[in-house]
Amino acid sequence: MSSTNGSAVLPASSYTVRRLRPEDAAGVTECVRHVYGDSYCHPEIYVPEQIIKLNKSGELVSVVALDADGKVIGHYALERAPNGEIAEEGEALVVPEHRHEHLMERMRSLLEEEANALTLRGLFGRAVTNHIFTQKVHDRFGLRPCALSLGVLPRSFHNMADPLPQRMSLLLGFKFLQPPSRVVVHAPNWHKAMCARIYDQFQLAVDFREPGPIDGPGRLAVDFSKEMQEALIRVQEVGTDTAAEVSQAHRDLCNTGGVQAIILELPLAQAGTAELCRSAEEDGFFFSGIGPCFASDGDALRLQFLNIELDIGLLQIENPFARELVAYVGKERARATRAVSCAS
Repeated sequence: MSSTNGSAVLPASSYTVRRLRPEDAAGVTECVRHVYGDSYCHPEIYVPEQIIKLNKSGELVSVVALDADGKVIGHYALERAPNGEIAEEGEALVVPEHRHEHLMERMRSLLEEEANALTLRGLFGRAVTNHIFTQKVHDRFGLRPCALSLGVLPRSFHNMADPLPQRMSLLLGFKFLQPPSRVVVHAPNWHKAMCARIYDQFQLAVDFREPGPIDGPGRLAVDFSKEMQEALIRVQEVGTDTAAEVSQAHRDLCNTGGVQAIILELPLAQAGTAELCRSAEEDGFFFSGIGPCFASDGDALRLQFLNIELDIGLLQIENPFARELVAYVGKERARATRAVSCAS
């Protein structure tokens, strides 16, 4: 049997999908080079020894697809922080000659079995927005759109004949494997309706609470990728000094780091988050969604700052609610831009 481009296509029964073995690692690297050249954004997957090491430690849980000759033709993985309760699904690829054989779906099904065996609380994925294929996989497996990350990857991140027209934006999807009985949320009142719409997708009992006083010092961490020109500011504890620290980190990244996009995560379980959100929005950040289980004590409110021009109209979005979320984020971004312009 042959495909339209002349490459051999095997019957479904000829393919094998299973957990990665050490002898598969070099084949995974070969697949990545075949699909992405040298531009893939996960450098560890170019080093077979690293793939083996990360799978042995449990930081990576890799599944591979093999053809009838035992050659690796696909890869899909869970990425876990040490002792993490959630995992990101990604590093997904199938070589072009064997696409449209539902191998991605078969690998994804096995990954969820592995995630359940590890008793993970949930899975999340970040789908590109220059096509809708990954978004369709997310929809099929029950990942619900909950946040948008604008311009977080460089134009050259993908092995294409020409660079992307703008930096790549990602759509965050999440699926609970072990849903909580109740979620405590200190959402800002002005974003409460959209937060409720996001949570409605998960059919969770949500306890929206009013803001409360802030006491004591705060804690935050900053992670900056010079290669990606993207940064994450994660507030771990909201304190009386946190707004000033976030503002200082924001200035430092923009002035000396050459950052193009900043994600700011605020802990929704903490009473001071609403006021901290207000302060960050006055500093140019804008609402971008919710990260379920992204904070150590619950969910994270995600805000963003962009240091570049970006046309949201170029994003390809499949899910109807995701399109609503994109429109809301676009409106909030415009509002934040006007606020900063008026203040300058």
